[in-house]
Amino acid sequence: RAHTGHGGEIQPEEMTVFQSLPESILVGGANIPINTDFRASIRFEALMQDARRTDEERVSGMLEAYFGESALPAVYAACEAGKAEALFQAVMDFYRCGAPEPPQSPRRAPRTYDFIADERRIYAAFSEQYGVDLYAVPYLHWWKFSAMFSGLSDATELAKIMHIRAAEFEKGMSAKERAALRRAKKLYALPDLRTDDERDADFAEAFAAMF
Repeated sequence: RAHTGHGGEIQPEEMTVFQSLPESILVGGANIPINTDFRASIRFEALMQDARRTDEERVSGMLEAYFGESALPAVYAACEAGKAEALFQAVMDFYRCGAPEPPQSPRRAPRTYDFIADERRIYAAFSEQYGVDLYAVPYLHWWKFSAMFSGLSDATELAKIMHIRAAEFEKGMSAKERAALRRAKKLYALPDLRTDDERDADFAEAFAAMF
């Protein structure tokens, strides 16, 4: 079975098309089982995005979401051996589905979805496009769920709303077009999880873009 390599990196020889999906992470030579169900990674993402959470709450939440009691001894052993950073990187590599970390951008991309706020829309989109009942399915690997989520058709309500959230106010827009987009964005606005500094920076960028 494929797994994340030393330091959390996917090994090149494991990048085989349609290989079996990982069920563990490899940290310091030890395979540590990880909860691969999509619900665990949804909990982890929500936790990481919430600026109101402390680092301690994030660590505790990550352990609770991803590792069962049988895996915790190996997790603690890795941390005690100075492998805490490698462990976290391995978790992040799993969460990113083996993809490399995206480059840092000076401009913060707008959030286009929220697994919690959009739960019903996501359910409807999966049911409509794939015939998958996310409430009834007992298990779905996170990497499969992510691929299916990325492949949702523009015809779904969720995809249309995501486009609205991502849309920017352009200089050539008429007052009527700006007003319509502003109303749509307000209607489908996500919970604001930004810090005060992030809100100020985003407002400054939005203000500058309008002139």
